[in-house]
Amino acid sequence: MSTSTLPAVVSNDTVRRARNVRRAGLVVLAVFVLAGATGLLGTRTSDTTVRGGGYELTVTYPRISRPGHAVKVQVQVRKGGGFEEQAVQVRYSTDYFQMFDENAFTPQPDAETADAEFTIDEFSPPPGDVLVITVDTRIEPARQRGEDGQVSVLDESGAPVLTAEFSTWIWP
Repeated sequence: MSTSTLPAVVSNDTVRRARNVRRAGLVVLAVFVLAGATGLLGTRTSDTTVRGGGYELTVTYPRISRPGHAVKVQVQVRKGGGFEEQAVQVRYSTDYFQMFDENAFTPQPDAETADAEFTIDEFSPPPGDVLVITVDTRIEPARQRGEDGQVSVLDESGAPVLTAEFSTWIWP
């Protein structure tokens, strides 16, 4: 009995289908590599600004990022005419900031409190009419999904005067 070592005969349709699948796979791979090479898969920042109650709140945040990437979150609180002697209270959504490894928080708050949902920082009134808070961070290396966040300026009673809402999406 003889055993053939020749491959089985394959139809032309099967050969064409396999070739087209390989070509489609190469196109998808090429698009992914080009997107990475041109920076489309890197970190993108965005700003959101809200106005009300005599304040203007601008939050600069990472709109899209990747695990392990260094990012900055900046909160700018502007009050026409200045803050006078009034302390500035800023409230952050706790879940949003848990997605970061914090390197530096400038300026340091004079007081801080938190519950399960929010962190509230209190700052001495800055000279002039703008308080700028910068958080130097990086996305946690094991982070696989983004979060929705919000930052609010609170009045003396602790009620929000205005709130900025935003989202960060994490590329895998």
